[in-house]
Amino acid sequence: MNRLPALIALVAVALGALGAWTNRALPTPALGVTFSPEHAWNLGEDPDRLFASVVEDLGVKRVRLPVYWSRVEPSEGNRDFSLYDRLVRRAEEHGVELTLVVGEKVPRWPECFVPDWAEGLGADRYREELFSFVRETVERYRGSPAVGRWQVENEPFFPFGVCPKPDVRRILDEVALVRSLDDREIQLTVSGEIEPWEALALEADVLGISMYRTTWNDFFGYVRYPIPPLFYAVRAWLASPLVSRVVVSELQAEPWFFAPVGSRPLFRWAEAFTPQDLRESVDFASQTGLPEASLWGVEWWYHLKRNGYPELWEEAGKLFEKSP
Repeated sequence: MNRLPALIALVAVALGALGAWTNRALPTPALGVTFSPEHAWNLGEDPDRLFASVVEDLGVKRVRLPVYWSRVEPSEGNRDFSLYDRLVRRAEEHGVELTLVVGEKVPRWPECFVPDWAEGLGADRYREELFSFVRETVERYRGSPAVGRWQVENEPFFPFGVCPKPDVRRILDEVALVRSLDDREIQLTVSGEIEPWEALALEADVLGISMYRTTWNDFFGYVRYPIPPLFYAVRAWLASPLVSRVVVSELQAEPWFFAPVGSRPLFRWAEAFTPQDLRESVDFASQTGLPEASLWGVEWWYHLKRNGYPELWEEAGKLFEKSP
């Protein structure tokens, strides 16, 4: 029997279903940003002023805020949380919900932010010092109404960054430590494109995934992933029995920097990720059906605006106005 007509019909139905999925109307996810004081400093910007602009001028109501161990405790036993005290207080004043990220591996390059004095410690002592830092951070801010959830580490099993080999037992114990200190939800994160999701979903209340559509390859230059929104939607559905929800913890909203920012004129970097790219990125996230998306690049938008290129900042403002 000739099965070709049946196969053609099946393919047509599948393509029709995919088209209907892709073109269906979905609401914009609740938008937020990842705000990195460290990255602000690297761009020559003041983190306090930048954060104030984010919550006051852009009106952002959801912020993922990494707490950098190397910045808080540059010398052993001398912890200075004053910057974070100010940021958390400003979040409280403006009704901003924070996801505080704790651990050795938190957002932004080089990914792992370990104080110089701790790098040579033996495994047991290192664990003790790291857990002491995590404990003090959680205890310090768990009384704040601005803290909506905790995130423990950032993509801890994804081999990216200048980091030691992941210690699975330590990371699971770190999650347990935070659970013992506060009853807020815990978010754990994975690479949305490359990693399996289920292992960390088992330990999380909220699973955060990264969503990058354009990266850099030394041979081809900028490369666009040929991945449709349905890819993320199906994987989120498969993970949904394990967590309360799957969210986009890191949505690309700046160019992939393949070289230091100062190595090229600003307008060249600005051309590599435009307001149209930002709109398309948010629309793509909407098509996955995931309820939240944290945009990655707010420090860059601000830096461009301060140097005569306000277009990304202004476009982001329009998107946040429409965000639920």
